Amino acid sequence: MLSRRRLFAGTALMAGAYGLHAVVSRWPEGATDHPETPLAGPSLPQFKADAWAVPALAERFPWIHFGENTSRPLQIANAFDPALTLGSRATEGVLGERRFHVGNGRTVVPWAPMFARPTAVIPANPDLRALAGVERLFVKDEGSDSIAIYGNKIRKYEFLLPNLYYGGVRRIHSHGAYGSNHCAHLALAARYADFHAAPENRDLTVALNLYPQDITDDVIIKLRLLAATGVTLTFLEGDAVAGLSIGLLSRMNLTTGRSKDGYVDPGGSSALTVLGHVEAAMELARQIERRSCEMDGPPDFVFLPIGSGGTAMGLALGFYILGWPTRVVATCSQDKGPLTRLVVNSDMRGPFAIAHARRLLAESLVWARDLGLVGDNVTAGDILKRRFSYDNESWRPGYGKMSASVADGARTAKQSGLTLDGTFAAKSFHTLTRYAQSGLLNGKRVLFWNTCQRFPFATLVPKTDGWMKDFPEDVQCRLAQV
Repeated sequence: MLSRRRLFAGTALMAGAYGLHAVVSRWPEGATDHPETPLAGPSLPQFKADAWAVPALAERFPWIHFGENTSRPLQIANAFDPALTLGSRATEGVLGERRFHVGNGRTVVPWAPMFARPTAVIPANPDLRALAGVERLFVKDEGSDSIAIYGNKIRKYEFLLPNLYYGGVRRIHSHGAYGSNHCAHLALAARYADFHAAPENRDLTVALNLYPQDITDDVIIKLRLLAATGVTLTFLEGDAVAGLSIGLLSRMNLTTGRSKDGYVDPGGSSALTVLGHVEAAMELARQIERRSCEMDGPPDFVFLPIGSGGTAMGLALGFYILGWPTRVVATCSQDKGPLTRLVVNSDMRGPFAIAHARRLLAESLVWARDLGLVGDNVTAGDILKRRFSYDNESWRPGYGKMSASVADGARTAKQSGLTLDGTFAAKSFHTLTRYAQSGLLNGKRVLFWNTCQRFPFATLVPKTDGWMKDFPEDVQCRLAQV
């Protein structure tokens, strides 16, 4: 089976063999000097990191917390712990997956708390319960109305960004669609969040490679936001060109030495960042056990979207570690044709996202084993068989586009107090209602994991069209048509 990076490398070779070249224009490196684009850090609500914060994962399993006595070779360390000087430590592993040697044969992986915990678990109101067709319905709210750097995507970056920074990286590269949540949140987190203790070079520079999608109001807001953060933007055309670009840029992470440039996979998911949602599962367990929410026991079902797979796989693994009977039901955000499925997954029958997610979970088990969370004989297949189902229909008619029934459900849900985005959460909620209509949720305790970040990003972005004057002409034309 091909790994995702090997696949993209293969795609790059194929693209090169056929003479495919990107139609590229870069938003200049000096974009922060544009009179309409600067987004000053103080204009963003900031979370100040606590050097003594302990992840919920370490509270439940104390031996994995740096500072505890253990025979285990790996622990999780708060990146702001004054006892650490990670920038000068010897390391092992590739960029973004580094382990830092702290003496006595022990290694740590850094974690940086980047927003206040926990996110709320809210009982659905009567209107929402009626809409969903579920009597015992709760919502894990991963969004905020007032805090920009918050929630579902940031959980991944809490492991990823300090790992890259202390590996020497000062410029990160990634890919996504024009309206990519990953690209928008990565740009904000890398440039404005606290994720390391060094007094200098507080942020990372960011270079994003974007490929087309249907233009919506949300896509325009995301592009405006990227322009306002001053990141470098490269516009690509077509899957083959995107595959070429990903294949080439992802190779920079293969080094085991220090490097100023590092790569983040599309969606931000990796074997390491899966731990961000294992951590989220432990946070949920703590809320239930401490009775700080109205959910009185583990959910029977958790519904959520799946893109790059980190959230779904992290929660499935977390629930397995907890010994809960919970089943994760993931709604695919898109699919690909048989040829792409075959090249990526060696199987043209299964959904595009699912085989990659399975591989991601298998790779993340290495971290879980070394932390002492699972046994040596546990496989990704074991966990998914017991803990995971998926819906590969509700994403239609396309990525970032809603069917009439999904859009109607999203509008009604908003009237009932639940805000959903059209790329991910609205489609997942549609899956939930389909399960309810089939009778599968009768008498069940159901949790909807709402990944939608509600922060009004439009309030941060340029108000005129000068922000896109250096974009390629065809991109400007697409934006002007909305």
